[in-house]
Amino acid sequence: MKKIMIPILLLTSLKTFSQNTLDSIPKASASNNFNLGADFKSRYIWRGLQFGGNSPSLQPYVEYTTGKFAIGAWAAYSLSGANKNQEVDLYLTYSPTSTLSITVTDYFFPTEGVKQNYFEYGNTTGHVYEAMVSFSGTDTFPLGLTLATNFAGADKNGNKQSYSTYIEANYGTKINDTNLTLFAGAVFADNGSYYQTTGSDFINLGLSVSKEVSITKTYKLPVNATIIFNPDQENIYLTFGFSL
Repeated sequence: MKKIMIPILLLTSLKTFSQNTLDSIPKASASNNFNLGADFKSRYIWRGLQFGGNSPSLQPYVEYTTGKFAIGAWAAYSLSGANKNQEVDLYLTYSPTSTLSITVTDYFFPTEGVKQNYFEYGNTTGHVYEAMVSFSGTDTFPLGLTLATNFAGADKNGNKQSYSTYIEANYGTKINDTNLTLFAGAVFADNGSYYQTTGSDFINLGLSVSKEVSITKTYKLPVNATIIFNPDQENIYLTFGFSL
């Protein structure tokens, strides 16, 4: 039964992705539409954690939207030969309103040269399943909120029978043609491996800045820079990226 759980979910109901992930994928539109593209990041930082070692990251995605639903795939590939980390995620999103979305994501981390057992969905495979609710804020309440909890897969917290939960708040504003977003995220009930903490702590504090840079008279390139603090690991990152 575990081997067919995710295929059934994806076939019977036609995203989000981060960001950071999945934190970065467009919401569903009101009509049927395909959307595809790629982001280039100087480092892959997700919820205050660095993936892919000291390597730039290429992050392609493809998404199909129909009404209030979206289904898609998002991936991250290290560009350095010394850090061949990979990630391929499938997601399903339902957006009942323009400010609220509910997403189920299947995170998978393939390893080069190793048999992946992709169609095995137990606690010992490379899958982690997450349910996420996101509120993007309104004009009268300009605070975005995200609650994401793992509910199955390889993140079970031993004998406690619990899964880690991530909560984030963000506030966005605009100065001239530049968008700024302040964010703060914390994890609860972590098992020491998924979010690399020993229980509960703040792991993701920072500021993201984005704008469009004119390349030609008709084309503008979206660029972004983010400064990220991880208080739990006592670390700091500064990343730069652009979208195609």
